[in-house]
Order: sequence, then structure tokens, then C-alpha cells
Amino acid sequence: MIRTRVPDKEQAKSMIKAAMTEISYLKTLPPRPEAAATIIRGIYENFRMLGDALLRSQGSEPTGTDAHKEMIDALIQLPVKTKRPLQVLDNLRTLRHNINYKGYQPTKDDLDDVLSMLDSCWEPLLAEVKRQVG
Repeated sequence: MIRTRVPDKEQAKSMIKAAMTEISYLKTLPPRPEAAATIIRGIYENFRMLGDALLRSQGSEPTGTDAHKEMIDALIQLPVKTKRPLQVLDNLRTLRHNINYKGYQPTKDDLDDVLSMLDSCWEPLLAEVKRQVG
């Protein structure tokens, strides 16, 4: 469910800046199996934050159990060209959910796939969200 509110571009810009800072840090972590869950959760959270920033700048606030899905869907629908289809972000959302709530231990292959998503999708999405937020 999405609640209508006053667009907040300043908060959106702050969220974008925070996501950029966090992604920069996450990229410095060695991609080891024992760090996989932490890295995957962090990468997901920053994609989600970009979606949240975009929606807040438009005057929308996702609420309820589908809030994360709404934020990721906002990114998936952006008109950007990426090396991988943006739909992989929904796979990332599901993977993070399984890690957080079902005790799934991600594999090295899971981590490599998420790092590939980051390399393929982050910069184009970041640029488009920044452009739309203003």
C-alpha cells in the first residue's frame, strides 16, 4: 500500500547520499563466504533505499508488508539500460528475505551473483534516481 504525502526531495537526496556512502564501503569488503550474508543484505538495503528515495521525492510512502516490494518495483520500472535486466532486483529482495527470515546461508555463488547485480545495475539506477529527484 502506498500512502500519499508531501514530496520530500531533501530527504530523498539525503537517502541517496547515504546509500552511495554505504555502497562505497561495502565494495571494500572482501567477498568471502563468511561475509556473504552481510554484504548481500547491505547491497539490497541500498538498492531499496534508492527506490524509497525515488518514491518519497514523488510524494509516495510505501507502507505495510509490501513496502520493500514497492520500493524495488519503483527501480525496476525506471527507463535505464543495464547489463542485466532490472528484474534481478526482485531476486535480490527474495534472497535477502530468505537470509533474514528463513536462516538461509548464502553461498559464494549467491554472493558473486549479487556483486554482479551491483556492478551491472547500481550506477545506471543511481544516475536516473538522482536525475529524477533533482
